[in-house]
Amino acid sequence: MDESETGSANFFGPALFVESAPVMHIRPPSIDPGITSFLWALGLAAFVFLGLVAVGVSRGTALMLALLSFGAIFLFVRTRGEEL
Repeated sequence: MDESETGSANFFGPALFVESAPVMHIRPPSIDPGITSFLWALGLAAFVFLGLVAVGVSRGTALMLALLSFGAIFLFVRTRGEEL
């Protein structure tokens, strides 16, 4: 016996098969590696600055170390951060 005749297997009526449109693959926008490096360096330098201030280092010393960190992180991510 076919279960579709009694309606016991399908509570919402007969199944409707609708052919869907082709799936569109959405890609994120291309971002220049220099901008990505800058954002990484800015975020991590801010983290270094806030961390140094939180442990009691003076703001001037923390700023100098954060700026040095910014430069080093920027160069590191810019030269080695891109996938081949």
